[in-house]
Amino acid sequence: MTTFHRVTSVLPLILTATLAAPPLLHAEEDGEQGWTTLFNGKDLDGWKFHLGKEGAQNEGTFSVKDGVLICSGKPSGYIYTPKSYGNYTLQFELAFKRPEGLESDAAFSGNSGCLIHVAEKNALGVWPRSVEVQGMNRQLGLILPIPRSLKCTRTFDAEASAKARKPVGEFNHLEIEVNAGDMVIKLNGVVVSTVGDCELTEGPIGFQSEGAETHWRNIRIRER
Repeated sequence: MTTFHRVTSVLPLILTATLAAPPLLHAEEDGEQGWTTLFNGKDLDGWKFHLGKEGAQNEGTFSVKDGVLICSGKPSGYIYTPKSYGNYTLQFELAFKRPEGLESDAAFSGNSGCLIHVAEKNALGVWPRSVEVQGMNRQLGLILPIPRSLKCTRTFDAEASAKARKPVGEFNHLEIEVNAGDMVIKLNGVVVSTVGDCELTEGPIGFQSEGAETHWRNIRIRER
């Protein structure tokens, strides 16, 4: 939702190939290791939607292609799990479609996010009461309480995020370890932010539609 920082750019053809790459994980392997796949790579079965005005239908905002969950970015809203979670590790990969002609990643402000402990009541327009792990490219991993008055402590290492973040168009791997009101967020294996003593301790998991075409894959959870 807010921004700064630079990352380097790479050739568009390489980035296109990266976005088109198939998922890296497999359900059978996940099950053996205690993981549960939240996105099956085929359709949107098992997900709920809150888009635009209350009750709006998913009419192309979220779709699936080649094993990737794709969000058009419009209208604003989110996809979320029917089930609530409290103690778990969540992993997923996130990438933005690289705009044609983009030469510098510093000029790209694509936005999205992962919502933890989603509550039923909305707090900021379409956004639910929750803890957002920022998906905006230039502040990837920043913690944004929704609303900002939500009680919790939080840290963010902007330098670590900038160094760990991959160029626009490549998939970033995020891991969110949740222990009720405490969280540790890793970006490509590097700790970039933490949450402590949050008043929200459980709830569904959501992914935002917020203006930019966004791709997700390999969304999985391991409960404790």
